Formats: sequence, C-alpha cells, structure tokens
Amino acid sequence: MLDEYQDLIEELLGTPGIVRGAGDLDPERLRLVAAVHQRDALALDRMQRLVRETSPHLTILPSFDDALGNTEVPGDLAALMESFDTTRGDLVSLLMNLTLKDWERTATHDAGGEVTLVDEVEQHVEFDEAFRARFQG
Repeated sequence: MLDEYQDLIEELLGTPGIVRGAGDLDPERLRLVAAVHQRDALALDRMQRLVRETSPHLTILPSFDDALGNTEVPGDLAALMESFDTTRGDLVSLLMNLTLKDWERTATHDAGGEVTLVDEVEQHVEFDEAFRARFQG
C-alpha cells in the first residue's frame, strides 16, 4: 500500500521539472500551467480539509477540458511559475507527511457517497497526466 502512495507522489513530483525544461512557453502552454496550478491549489485545500476536518464535504471538480476552458493566464508569468512551484511543493510535502491512516480519511461528496483522500490524490494525478500529455504533445 505504501508503494502505491509513493508512486502517486512521484507522479506529481515530475511535472515542475517538465515545465521548467520546456524553456519559453507559448500562450497555450502558459494557459495549461495556469490550469494545473489552479487545480493544485484546489487539491491542496481539499486534502488539507480531509486531514483536518472531522466531516468534510467536497464538491465535484471540473474536468480537465472544463478547467482549461475557464483558465486565464495571469500577467505576471514569473509569479505564476513561482506560485506553481510553491503550491506543488506544498501539496507534495503534505502527501509525504501523511500517515497510513490519513490516506484513508473520508469525506462526503456531491456525487454521492464517500471519497477517500487517496481517491482525491488519484483524481489529481489523472488531471496532472492529462496536463502533461497536452503540454508535451
């Protein structure tokens, strides 16, 4: 089980390096970075709530394409890149410091039923994979 969690964390660790290694980014790639950064911030908030609250309730997150369609690139690109690195680092740090019990914490969900923290991480990794496919494509 621990290896599965470590694999999820490693998936998230690779993305900032891919972004930095791409050099100057065209407007479409910048929009992709802004979208994944926004999703990182949402994921971090949701996972912190799962760890800290006794009975959190989570909303349904937009799909990758919906999130991308609603993302605008901020004017300060250096601040965007720094904020992306910081938020992703905070997210990975949170995940690395979870106990095995934390990974199984649950919340109710708008889609009905319960969702675990590991479910949330897996969903975020899928979003990140869609980002990388489009970013590198």
